[in-house]
Amino acid sequence: MTTVNIHATGLVLGKVGLILRGPPGAGKSLLALELMDQWDGRGLVAKLVSDDRIDIEATAKGLVMRAPRSIEGLIELRGRGIISRPFVRSAPLHLVIDLVDVMERMVEEDALTTDLEGVTVARCPVPRAGKIESRHQLLLIREALRAFGPAGNSRKKTA
Repeated sequence: MTTVNIHATGLVLGKVGLILRGPPGAGKSLLALELMDQWDGRGLVAKLVSDDRIDIEATAKGLVMRAPRSIEGLIELRGRGIISRPFVRSAPLHLVIDLVDVMERMVEEDALTTDLEGVTVARCPVPRAGKIESRHQLLLIREALRAFGPAGNSRKKTA
Protein backbone atom coordinates (compact mmCIF):
# COMPACT_ATOMS: atom_id res chain seq x y z
CA MET A 1 0.00 0.00 0.00
CA THR A 2 1.17 3.53 -0.69
CA THR A 3 1.04 6.46 1.64
CA VAL A 4 0.38 10.02 0.48
CA ASN A 5 0.91 13.18 2.47
CA ILE A 6 -1.90 15.73 2.03
CA HIS A 7 -2.69 19.23 3.25
CA ALA A 8 -5.34 18.55 5.91
CA THR A 9 -5.95 18.37 9.66
CA GLY A 10 -6.98 15.01 11.15
CA LEU A 11 -9.07 14.38 14.28
CA VAL A 12 -10.87 11.61 16.08
CA LEU A 13 -14.23 12.60 17.56
CA GLY A 14 -15.77 9.71 19.45
CA LYS A 15 -14.90 6.75 17.24
CA VAL A 16 -15.07 8.70 13.97
CA GLY A 17 -11.87 9.72 12.25
CA LEU A 18 -12.14 12.80 10.06
CA ILE A 19 -10.02 15.24 8.15
CA LEU A 20 -10.57 18.93 7.51
CA ARG A 21 -9.39 19.86 4.00
CA GLY A 22 -9.08 23.33 2.55
CA PRO A 23 -6.63 25.93 1.32
CA PRO A 24 -4.26 27.76 3.68
CA GLY A 25 -6.22 30.27 5.77
CA ALA A 26 -9.53 28.38 5.41
CA GLY A 27 -9.69 27.84 9.18
CA LYS A 28 -8.82 24.14 9.49
CA SER A 29 -6.79 24.45 12.68
CA LEU A 30 -9.22 26.78 14.44
CA LEU A 31 -12.19 24.60 13.51
CA ALA A 32 -10.29 21.52 14.72
CA LEU A 33 -9.61 23.22 18.07
CA GLU A 34 -13.27 24.25 18.38
CA LEU A 35 -14.44 20.70 17.63
CA MET A 36 -12.03 19.16 20.14
CA ASP A 37 -13.00 21.69 22.83
CA GLN A 38 -16.70 21.12 22.20
CA TRP A 39 -16.40 17.31 22.34
CA ASP A 40 -14.13 17.49 25.38
CA GLY A 41 -16.56 19.83 27.14
CA ARG A 42 -19.32 17.25 26.66
CA GLY A 43 -17.14 14.49 28.14
CA LEU A 44 -16.58 12.87 24.74
CA VAL A 45 -13.39 11.53 23.17
CA ALA A 46 -11.58 14.15 21.08
CA LYS A 47 -8.01 13.65 19.85
CA LEU A 48 -5.80 15.32 17.30
CA VAL A 49 -4.13 13.13 14.71
CA SER A 50 -2.20 15.81 12.85
CA ASP A 51 -2.48 19.48 11.90
CA ASP A 52 -1.80 20.89 8.44
CA ARG A 53 -0.12 17.79 6.97
CA ILE A 54 -1.33 14.23 7.32
CA ASP A 55 -0.32 10.86 5.88
CA ILE A 56 -3.15 8.85 4.31
CA GLU A 57 -2.88 5.16 3.45
CA ALA A 58 -5.42 2.95 1.69
CA THR A 59 -5.47 -0.46 3.38
CA ALA A 60 -7.59 -3.59 2.94
CA LYS A 61 -9.79 -2.33 5.82
CA GLY A 62 -10.15 1.24 4.48
CA LEU A 63 -8.27 4.49 4.88
CA VAL A 64 -5.88 5.14 7.74
CA MET A 65 -4.51 8.55 8.68
CA ARG A 66 -1.21 9.04 10.46
CA ALA A 67 0.62 11.94 12.00
CA PRO A 68 4.06 12.73 10.62
CA ARG A 69 6.36 12.23 13.65
CA SER A 70 7.76 15.78 13.55
CA ILE A 71 4.34 17.39 14.14
CA GLU A 72 2.38 14.84 16.17
CA GLY A 73 0.36 16.43 18.95
CA LEU A 74 1.03 19.95 17.66
CA ILE A 75 -1.49 22.39 16.18
CA GLU A 76 -1.30 26.04 15.21
CA LEU A 77 -3.44 28.62 16.98
CA ARG A 78 -2.95 31.80 15.00
CA GLY A 79 -2.23 34.67 17.34
CA ARG A 80 -0.59 32.31 19.84
CA GLY A 81 1.65 29.93 17.89
CA ILE A 82 2.15 26.17 18.02
CA ILE A 83 0.34 24.50 20.91
CA SER A 84 -0.05 20.87 21.95
CA ARG A 85 -3.20 18.78 22.29
CA PRO A 86 -3.90 15.14 23.21
CA PHE A 87 -3.30 13.03 20.12
CA VAL A 88 -3.27 9.60 18.57
CA ARG A 89 -0.59 8.57 16.07
CA SER A 90 -3.03 6.89 13.69
CA ALA A 91 -6.75 6.33 13.20
CA PRO A 92 -9.21 5.08 10.59
CA LEU A 93 -10.52 7.82 8.30
CA HIS A 94 -14.32 7.84 7.94
CA LEU A 95 -15.26 11.41 6.98
CA VAL A 96 -13.84 14.25 4.89
CA ILE A 97 -14.88 17.78 5.83
CA ASP A 98 -14.17 20.03 2.85
CA LEU A 99 -13.93 23.72 3.69
CA VAL A 100 -15.51 25.40 0.67
CA ASP A 101 -16.13 28.95 -0.55
CA VAL A 102 -19.87 28.66 -1.22
CA MET A 103 -22.70 27.31 0.90
CA GLU A 104 -25.21 25.24 -1.03
CA ARG A 105 -28.70 25.62 0.37
CA MET A 106 -29.63 22.02 -0.45
CA VAL A 107 -26.63 19.74 -0.97
CA GLU A 108 -26.96 17.09 -3.68
CA GLU A 109 -26.57 13.48 -2.52
CA ASP A 110 -23.53 12.87 -4.76
CA ALA A 111 -21.72 15.75 -3.03
CA LEU A 112 -21.80 13.76 0.21
CA THR A 113 -19.08 11.32 -0.83
CA THR A 114 -15.59 11.75 -2.22
CA ASP A 115 -12.83 9.52 -3.54
CA LEU A 116 -9.55 9.50 -1.63
CA GLU A 117 -6.77 7.15 -2.72
CA GLY A 118 -9.30 4.98 -4.57
CA VAL A 119 -11.62 4.65 -1.56
CA THR A 120 -15.08 6.25 -1.40
CA VAL A 121 -15.47 8.20 1.84
CA ALA A 122 -18.32 10.19 3.39
CA ARG A 123 -17.97 13.93 2.72
CA CYS A 124 -19.40 17.04 4.33
CA PRO A 125 -18.95 20.38 2.55
CA VAL A 126 -18.72 23.22 5.08
CA PRO A 127 -18.17 26.88 4.21
CA ARG A 128 -14.73 27.99 5.34
CA ALA A 129 -13.92 30.56 8.01
CA GLY A 130 -15.38 33.96 7.25
CA LYS A 131 -18.22 32.59 5.07
CA ILE A 132 -20.49 31.48 7.94
CA GLU A 133 -20.32 31.60 11.74
CA SER A 134 -18.36 28.85 13.48
CA ARG A 135 -21.55 27.72 15.23
CA HIS A 136 -23.07 26.95 11.84
CA GLN A 137 -19.90 25.06 10.83
CA LEU A 138 -20.12 22.98 14.01
CA LEU A 139 -23.79 22.16 13.39
CA LEU A 140 -23.06 20.99 9.83
CA ILE A 141 -20.26 18.73 11.06
CA ARG A 142 -22.31 17.40 13.97
CA GLU A 143 -25.10 16.51 11.51
CA ALA A 144 -22.62 14.66 9.27
CA LEU A 145 -21.37 12.73 12.33
CA ARG A 146 -24.93 11.61 13.14
CA ALA A 147 -24.72 9.27 10.15
CA PHE A 148 -22.17 7.26 12.15
CA GLY A 149 -24.62 6.78 15.03
CA PRO A 150 -23.50 6.42 18.65
CA ALA A 151 -19.94 5.60 17.50
CA GLY A 152 -19.48 9.32 16.91
CA ASN A 153 -20.21 10.09 20.55
CA SER A 154 -18.08 7.73 22.62
CA ARG A 155 -17.69 8.84 26.21
CA LYS A 156 -14.32 9.28 27.85
CA LYS A 157 -13.29 6.60 30.29
CA THR A 158 -12.85 8.02 33.75
CA ALA A 159 -10.74 6.54 36.51
